Amino acid sequence: MSIKVQTMVWDRYPGEDHELLLALKLADFCDDNGEHIFPSIETMAEKTRRSERAVQYQIKSMVERGWLILVANASGGRGRACEYRISPDWINGATLAPIPVRSKGAKNAPNKKGAAGDKKGATNDVKGATGFAKGCNGLHPNHQEPSEPSENHQPARRAPRVALHAEILNIELPATIPFSVWDMWCEHREAKAKDAPWTRPAARVSIKKLEMLASSGQSPEVSVEEAVLRGWTGLFPVKSDSLATVGTTSTAIAADWWKTESGITQRGQQLGIVRKDGQLLEQFKAKVFKAAGPGEWMEDMLRTVGRESEERYEALYAYFNDIPRDKNGNTEAA
Repeated sequence: MSIKVQTMVWDRYPGEDHELLLALKLADFCDDNGEHIFPSIETMAEKTRRSERAVQYQIKSMVERGWLILVANASGGRGRACEYRISPDWINGATLAPIPVRSKGAKNAPNKKGAAGDKKGATNDVKGATGFAKGCNGLHPNHQEPSEPSENHQPARRAPRVALHAEILNIELPATIPFSVWDMWCEHREAKAKDAPWTRPAARVSIKKLEMLASSGQSPEVSVEEAVLRGWTGLFPVKSDSLATVGTTSTAIAADWWKTESGITQRGQQLGIVRKDGQLLEQFKAKVFKAAGPGEWMEDMLRTVGRESEERYEALYAYFNDIPRDKNGNTEAA
């Protein structure tokens, strides 16, 4: 990994916004001179959440622009990744001239005898798109050739979200948290970002929680794997049965106790938590849910709060994860 080159990419990458994440991942493979880049297309597609075909077109665009240079193994092929390097001129501060946008499909075709422009095209010409006996379109009247990804495949409005994801993924980690574990957690939380915002504060809280769990003897791998397996957005101590101890009373409560105020009150009594006079239900609920330990009740409350306010979500997330008030505004529930 070259932090130096990644910083350059953040500041000066000359390509399209939708190529930025791939450029950052390529910089993640190179040395400080921009050399020795040979990731497979499959790996880059997986890391950037794009199709293999889209990654191939993006790399082709980078090469045409001159930002990326093919060094070896031009034939490529599965299991034979090409080797690239980033332009040494660009590394040394040069500005690359933009290239014209490539013509894509019939809309830019200079030949007027295409599917729409020629009277003897798709329907009347025996050598047209569907009538040519030796052409692949002639095999089926509804056949369509695969097209290149649209120039607007990833709208500009998504660029900040992609950039934030890359920033969080490459955040500085303590020595106790392996990058592979953090990569797994980031991917899981990104998938749940609709209901549980994945933000810089949430990422910092996650790192603190992983460190706390590690200091208590639970490895980051175990913490993340358990959360991913159970679909949690929080990180909690792994227990054989989080409801094994229910307090001193043996009163039975409904399995979905956390969905009603009466059920929450009963569960609070089991855990020795009594609602104070004037205490808001949401505050009481948060205390009961935290005391009950990780489970669907926590996830449901986080989802609900996350849809209402990102700031409240981050505060509740910090509270459930035992992170005290800090300069980021994370507070414990009253």
